[in-house]
Amino acid sequence: MGVKDLGRWAPLLAVLLGTLAWPSVWWGSPPHSADHNVHLANAVEAELLLRSGRLVGWSDFQFAGHPVHAFYPPLANLCVASVHLLTGGLLGWDGSYGVVLGVFLGGFALALFVLLRPVLGPFWALVALGLCLFVDRGGTYAGGRHWYLDMGVWPFGASVALVLAALARLPDSLVRGGRGAALVPGVLLGLALLAHPFALVLFFPMAALQVAVFWREAGGGLHAPRRWLAVSALGLGLAAWWLLPFLLRGSQAEHVGAMPQSLGRLWSGVWGGELVPGLPGWVGPLAVVGSGVAWWKGGSRGRWLVLATWGALLLTTEAPYWLLGLEKHRAIEGVQVVRFRAVGRLFLVGLAVLSVRELAHALRARRGWEAGVLGLLLCAGLGVWRLRGGDPPGGTSEPPKRFQCYTAEEEAGLARLLRESGPRMAQGRVALYNPSAHHHCLLLAVPWLERPFFKVGYTPATVFGGKFSTLEPRMLGHLGVTAVLMDAPAEGPLAGLPVLARWGRFEVREVRQLPRVNASTPDAAAEVLSWEDEAVRLRLSGPGSTGVLLWMGWAPEWEATHEGQAVPLEPALVEGARLMTLHADPGEVVLRFGASRGARPAALLSVLTVLVVAWAALSRPRRPSVSAGSS
Repeated sequence: MGVKDLGRWAPLLAVLLGTLAWPSVWWGSPPHSADHNVHLANAVEAELLLRSGRLVGWSDFQFAGHPVHAFYPPLANLCVASVHLLTGGLLGWDGSYGVVLGVFLGGFALALFVLLRPVLGPFWALVALGLCLFVDRGGTYAGGRHWYLDMGVWPFGASVALVLAALARLPDSLVRGGRGAALVPGVLLGLALLAHPFALVLFFPMAALQVAVFWREAGGGLHAPRRWLAVSALGLGLAAWWLLPFLLRGSQAEHVGAMPQSLGRLWSGVWGGELVPGLPGWVGPLAVVGSGVAWWKGGSRGRWLVLATWGALLLTTEAPYWLLGLEKHRAIEGVQVVRFRAVGRLFLVGLAVLSVRELAHALRARRGWEAGVLGLLLCAGLGVWRLRGGDPPGGTSEPPKRFQCYTAEEEAGLARLLRESGPRMAQGRVALYNPSAHHHCLLLAVPWLERPFFKVGYTPATVFGGKFSTLEPRMLGHLGVTAVLMDAPAEGPLAGLPVLARWGRFEVREVRQLPRVNASTPDAAAEVLSWEDEAVRLRLSGPGSTGVLLWMGWAPEWEATHEGQAVPLEPALVEGARLMTLHADPGEVVLRFGASRGARPAALLSVLTVLVVAWAALSRPRRPSVSAGSS
């Protein structure tokens, strides 16, 4: 294959390399570990939402009900649900999930390749891509194979990939301008924001560096900043329908944070130890040499790559926030700035490969002096790394973890157990139990059952502030639970529940279903007339005003009326659960879930942005008129 042939086929090879990171996606067998099972369960819920004609809204499918996609980005869930819906379920949930995961892997590889190719060339960009996919192990909050495939946090990886693709196209938009030049990076940014909100933090500093680097090529003045603003406006407008309500309800979210690392640790990691978790230590010294090569020989894109690499790593430290007095601020912790390592590690590999490429080119061209200097610098860097101890044992400082939940035999046994016990389970919610709060394996049963569930323990992939857990059968019964599925021996109150079925480590226990609504006033009663996701009708009876406890999660979007008059709804804490309570006179009470704060104007903005994108994409630029006298 010649150089021209390689350049032509390199993008396809990049996509193929990406899917080889988990080859079984080709035949519909995605990972069943950690958060993958959570995303599968969320996709089932997303399909129910799509069938009802909604993208967001209240659902009774999880917890005691919750606002779907209100506290976690929707793109991954909606993509899996759409594939399952459009194929009529022929692929099954595993097949639909595998298709979307395969698109992510191929798209991630293609985005990184397209970004690195102008600096490295097609062959060496493929080399860098291979190292990122198969040598770099990745780490927690740091991207890479561990985070995306082992831990299953690939929606964040999809956001990173879309940002990389947008950054790859942005220089052309900055330099050329024009109505259509902003469309592709703008749409990519919008999708990135819908994949994960960290794209908001990631794109703008990286893009600002491009504006600075390409300012002269763009013609100086305000040309580059204006074009950058146009791209940003398109992306923000397309994602506004979800992003704005998400940001406005931040006070209702669960706080999950990660503190920045120290600047000293970063500096130490450059020359030895671990610069980024899971990244081979020799990459750091080679990337330092590659930075010099990129700065002097890589043109504008090379200089941007250097600034973006070390800028991203610097943003993971406390130093830039210390200058603003924010190094220990709760917001910095909540943003989890250590996630900048997810792009920093990719760029480091690119710079390291660039140093090797330049040495190879110097040797091939017989530029002895240049090859000697590069060789000495590379050997010196690697020597310092080795003298300082090299890589941690096992290649990463993170302790090894077992990720695959069940063997193939256990999965088949679980499926058989659910088929056989399904007819004996009363219609209602299924609770999923394991003694470990962070064990998510049983969520694999949700796409098989396709019925509401309650996970005992911690639930990831959402920062919904109303999450809670309980082992009390009485409370589970009030939440609509009729059965508990467990993959470990029952503990505490669950041990006394009657066993419906058992297979190996799995068993199903029965729970007595209790009313979802209780009247707290003596001699009063509350009857459920209808219970839908976003509308509940009750009939109250009694001597006077009746207090009612609804075993349903509280959210400020809920409103209640009694004979056309508003009835106050208040949160009620019951054993850690944030439920709803109200007081009303006898008669019919209607509860409805309304639009979130800022949802309507944000949706209107997104619709207008879509129309602008469609107009810009379909309309042809006007040809300059030529007068007769000039011909």
